[in-house]
Amino acid sequence: MKRNIIHISDVHFGDPTHSDELVYNLTSQIEEENPDMVIFAGDLTYGGFISEYNNAKNFIEELKSITETHVVPGNHDARNVGLEHFKNLIGDTHFVKIDKKCKLAIIGLDSSRPDIDDGNIGSFQLEWLKAELDKIPKNFGKMVIFHHHLIPIPQSGRERNILLDSGDIIQLLIDEGVNIVLGGHKHVPNVVTLEGIAVINSGTATTRRLRGTGHPCYSQLILNDVDMEANLIFTESGIKKNVANYSFVETDSGVKIHSYNHEAAFRIKPVI
Repeated sequence: MKRNIIHISDVHFGDPTHSDELVYNLTSQIEEENPDMVIFAGDLTYGGFISEYNNAKNFIEELKSITETHVVPGNHDARNVGLEHFKNLIGDTHFVKIDKKCKLAIIGLDSSRPDIDDGNIGSFQLEWLKAELDKIPKNFGKMVIFHHHLIPIPQSGRERNILLDSGDIIQLLIDEGVNIVLGGHKHVPNVVTLEGIAVINSGTATTRRLRGTGHPCYSQLILNDVDMEANLIFTESGIKKNVANYSFVETDSGVKIHSYNHEAAFRIKPVI
């Protein structure tokens, strides 16, 4: 069963570099792509204020009118007591989606903490995540989403605003046989494979808050029964570039990555 998933993050309504034109491009491109699902990996807003959340709510509702959409918060969303607005206007800060047709479990976590840019999953969510992963059949793939970067990202500057308990979450993801982790946060796209986990970070889709020679962009995952293609899509032009390919195999202990190849996503430019 094929699944087309769009993975976006860091649209930052309220950011001085936020672009309505890029928002229009993004929604138009998603509508044309007609994906099975959109996963938003945090930072809907810039300061967590109600005016920003109202715009974000309209944006998420437009995405939901196109396809099934799931959202987790980012560090900017938790500023200025912003998570109250998130819960009131967007929804729960974590989620579980079981796609029985595709044999895929998708779990979203909240890595934000009020008014600080560092992230933390925390012991409660770690215990909850383990309990949810333990319920998943062995023949299902497992995907986990949270905003902060799990491991350092090249070409993103000094390592800061980190996930404080990354070691604990990495060990849990490995122990539980998670196959894919999606995030955002650094505004730099990246793909890397860590201990059998495809770790994919989206860039900023709709702002000009870019590092180096980066471009506004987001990610696409095309999953089949035995493989996955990861693409980078540039919001300004809609140009799509392949950045990674994975094959999966079902073993006695669960679904595993069998082989993979990927490029340094941050180096890819929107040139036809």
